[in-house]
Amino acid sequence: MTVSTDKDKATDAQGAKKYFNSGKKCFKKGNVDGARLAFERAYHFDSEDPYYMSYHGLCEALRWHKIGYGLELCTRAIKRDFTNPEFYVNLARVYKEAGNKKGALTALKKGLRFKPEDKAIHDMLIELGARKRQIIPFLKRSNVLNRMLGTFFRRTLAKKLSKQRPEKVSHEEGTTTEEK
Repeated sequence: MTVSTDKDKATDAQGAKKYFNSGKKCFKKGNVDGARLAFERAYHFDSEDPYYMSYHGLCEALRWHKIGYGLELCTRAIKRDFTNPEFYVNLARVYKEAGNKKGALTALKKGLRFKPEDKAIHDMLIELGARKRQIIPFLKRSNVLNRMLGTFFRRTLAKKLSKQRPEKVSHEEGTTTEEK
């Protein structure tokens, strides 16, 4: 029988972090096999860490098409830290892999509640082809009235928002963006 010490736990945590960072690098390069292996090792070091959980589940779904397992791990990660937008993006990717666009959009919209300005969530929404609601929901999207009102509101709101934004100052030249 072996006794685990604090030193062993610290070594395990460092090892898990090392594998996790390696997995993120592989994933960014598109090497899902390498990422899956690294995330799996990190997850086995610390199966309670939501980052390891989420990324391990994502890679299992992408590589081996273990959708149920991927959904379970990504959902558990969100339950541990529901304010992290990365976890919602990973869950959406698993749903997308399963061919469930509606589930992916739902996950991303929940993520926007906690961080509305998150670039990764917005990029994924664009990738999925998310659209805003019609102005008049009981009419078809292609209806002339919906199209004209949509264009009108989009242009009107864009103008109002651009007037409300403060001028951005360039630190290099000391001029505003409107003076250039």
